[in-house]
Amino acid sequence: MGDDFPASRGPDVAEALRRQIFAGALPPGSPLDEARLSEELHVAAGLVPQALAQLTDEGLVETLPDQTRQIAVVNELHAIQLLDVLEVVLVAVFERAAPRISSSGIAAMEARARQLEDALNSGDMPGSREILLDLIRIIIDAADHDELRAVNEHVLKRSLGRLYLYRRSEFYFLWIDGWKESVALLKADEPDAAVQRLRRMFWVLTEELRGSGSPAEA
Repeated sequence: MGDDFPASRGPDVAEALRRQIFAGALPPGSPLDEARLSEELHVAAGLVPQALAQLTDEGLVETLPDQTRQIAVVNELHAIQLLDVLEVVLVAVFERAAPRISSSGIAAMEARARQLEDALNSGDMPGSREILLDLIRIIIDAADHDELRAVNEHVLKRSLGRLYLYRRSEFYFLWIDGWKESVALLKADEPDAAVQRLRRMFWVLTEELRGSGSPAEA
C-alpha cells in the first residue's frame, strides 16, 4: 500500500487511505490499526491519527464504542438518506445553473459523463468519484453563487463520498444514463427538462434501493 501511495503529510496520508477505501482495498467495516497503517504507508506514526481524524470528519471512518476505528458502514437506509440530501442540494444548484451553462460547459459535462462511464466500466471507483466531482463543479461554477459553492464543499462532497461506501456495483451504473441524458437535454437547449431528468435519476436510484418491484428505468 505504501509503495503505491507515498505520503509525507497528514493530507497525503488521508488521500492514500481515501483512495484505498473507494477502491475497495479497505472495505466498510475494516478495522483500522494506527501502527499497522503507519508501517504499511511508510509514514511517521503521528500522521496517521491526523489522517483518520480528517476521514472521520468526512464520514468515511467511524469510532466504535470501545474507541477503536473502522471504515464506516453505509447500509440501505443510510444510502437512501444520502440520496435525499444529494437530490435536494444538487437539483437546487442545477436548477439555477442549467440556463446559464455555456456551450463549452455543456461540452465539458458531456466529456465528464463519458469519462464517468469509462471509469465505472473499468472498475475505477476512485477515478469515477473524482470525475463526478468535476462534473458537479462545472454545475456549481455555472450557478455562480458563493453560498451554493460552500454547500458543495461541505455537503455534496461528504454525502457523495459516504454514498461510495455503499458496496453495490450496479447501483453506480444508474448514474450514467441520468447524467448523459441530462447533458443531451442541455445540448438541445431544454434546461428545464434537463433538471427534471436529473430529479428523476434520484427517484429511480431511491426506488432501486427500496427494492420496489421490478427495476425502474433510469
